[in-house]
Amino acid sequence: MTDSDKRPSGPSSLPPSGLPHRPHYQYKDPWGITWWDRCYAFSIQLLCAGGSGAIAKTAVAPLERVKIILQVQSQSSLATSQRYQGLRHALKHLPEREGGWRSLYRGNGANVLRLVPEVGFKFVVHDQFKVMFAPADGGALGLLERLAAGAATGVLKTLLFYPLDLSRVRITADLAYAGAPRNYTTIRQALATTFSQEGVRGLYKGVLLSMLGIVPYLSCSMTAYDTYKQQLPVDKVSRAQWWYPLAKMGCGSAAAVSAQLVTYPLDTVRRRMQLNGAKGMSVTYRSVVDCVKHMIQTEGLPAFYRGAAVNALKTMPGAAIQFVAYDFIKTTVVVLDPTTGVSSPL
Repeated sequence: MTDSDKRPSGPSSLPPSGLPHRPHYQYKDPWGITWWDRCYAFSIQLLCAGGSGAIAKTAVAPLERVKIILQVQSQSSLATSQRYQGLRHALKHLPEREGGWRSLYRGNGANVLRLVPEVGFKFVVHDQFKVMFAPADGGALGLLERLAAGAATGVLKTLLFYPLDLSRVRITADLAYAGAPRNYTTIRQALATTFSQEGVRGLYKGVLLSMLGIVPYLSCSMTAYDTYKQQLPVDKVSRAQWWYPLAKMGCGSAAAVSAQLVTYPLDTVRRRMQLNGAKGMSVTYRSVVDCVKHMIQTEGLPAFYRGAAVNALKTMPGAAIQFVAYDFIKTTVVVLDPTTGVSSPL
C-alpha cells in the first residue's frame, strides 16, 4: 500500500494554516461555510467584545456614577449643602449615605446588560452600512464614508436601545439613602414605571440630543485619531514592538476624550432631560431650550461641564482594561479552539 492509499478520502484533517486537527472541527473551504459556522464565529466575536466591555465598565463604574450624579444632582431633593462637590467628596460620602461600597456600583448591572444587544447590533449592522457607503470603484472607505456609516449605525442603534440607556441613567442617579425606598431598582421596573407614568415619549426623553451629538462626536474622534496616529512611526520595526498596540490605544483614548469634551454639554443637557419629571422628581424644564436657559441663568456655563474631568479620567483606564480583557478572552478562546480566527481589537 502506497502513502497515497493511506490518506483519508474525506476532507483534510489539517487546514492549510497547519493548525492541528481537533475532533469537533474540520477545515472548510470558504464555499463550504455553513450558517452554523457564521453564527459560531459571530458568537465568539460577541463574547470577546461584550465580555471585555462588561469588565471595563464594571472597573470604572464608580467613576461613571459620580460623573452622572455631578451632572444631574441639582434636580434631586438633596439640599445644596448636601450635594457632592467633586470626585473625592463623592467617593467618600456616597458609601456613607447609601449603605456601603456597593452604592458606587448602582446602575452598573443595567449598564452591562445593555451591552449585549448593542454590541451584537453594531457587529451586524455597521458592516452593512460600510458596504452601503463604500465607493463605487471598490476603493477603501474615506473619512466621509466612514463618518456616514458610523452615523447611520449610531442613529439606528440609539432609536432601538435608547430606553435601556434612559433606564440605566435613572437607576444610577437615584440618590436614596440607606434603608429608604428607591424609585428605580431594575431595568424592567424602570421601563415599566416610566411607561406607565410618562408614556412612550417618556422612554425617549432627550433622544434628539443623543442623535444630534453622534455626527460631531464621530467627526472629532475620527479626525483626532487620524491626527494622533500620524505621530506614530510607520516602519516595520516599530510596528512590531510590544508598545505599538498600546500607543495606538493611547491615540484612541485621547481622541475619545477630545470628542467627549466637544460634545459634553449636549450630554449634560440630555441627562437632565432624561430625569426631568422622573419618579420622585418634578418637571423642571418645559423643553430642551428651557433647560439650557435655566442652566445658564441659575448655574452658569460651568454647569454644562460638571463631571467632565471625571469622564476624561475614566476613559484611559477603561480603554486599557478593555484591551487587556479582550486580549485575555481572545487568548483563552484561541487555546480552546484555535480555528476561531479572533483577532486583536487593535
